[in-house]
Amino acid sequence: MHDIQLFGRLEVRTRGIRLSGDDFGGVRPRHLLALLALRGELSLVELADTLGVPTATVKHDLGILRERLEPEARRRDTVLSVHRGRARLLPERTHVDTTTFDELIAIASERTPVRAVRPLAAAAFLASRPLLEDEDAPWAAEARAEYRAKLIMASTPQPIR
Repeated sequence: MHDIQLFGRLEVRTRGIRLSGDDFGGVRPRHLLALLALRGELSLVELADTLGVPTATVKHDLGILRERLEPEARRRDTVLSVHRGRARLLPERTHVDTTTFDELIAIASERTPVRAVRPLAAAAFLASRPLLEDEDAPWAAEARAEYRAKLIMASTPQPIR
């Protein structure tokens, strides 16, 4: 299992190993990991457009990322899947903190204000550091604003219906 932390500094923990910063093979492979962890499956064209690079560069950087995430694994056995021009992290082999955050917000939204306190507190704890705090790319800033807004909206008391 690859535990991916997007709140704070991007970090991956797996089998007692912690990867962060330059461990991903450079800025672009790190950004690819963050985008796939945030957005799920994306086309290579979408990734290339977001990063402002050619698709061939994305393919190359995905290879670097795959090697850094699982150096001993065969290509078809890695957590990073590229098939028919689309890339994704295998959900059965990854856990992303933003997914937990979204689940907690969804649970809170289904509860009365009093019963929503615990999941909201857990979500706020997860989001106590800014999303991708050390990334200054425009897509990272947009994602930061999106998650900040989710927490604010969930924490705002809703009128009783």
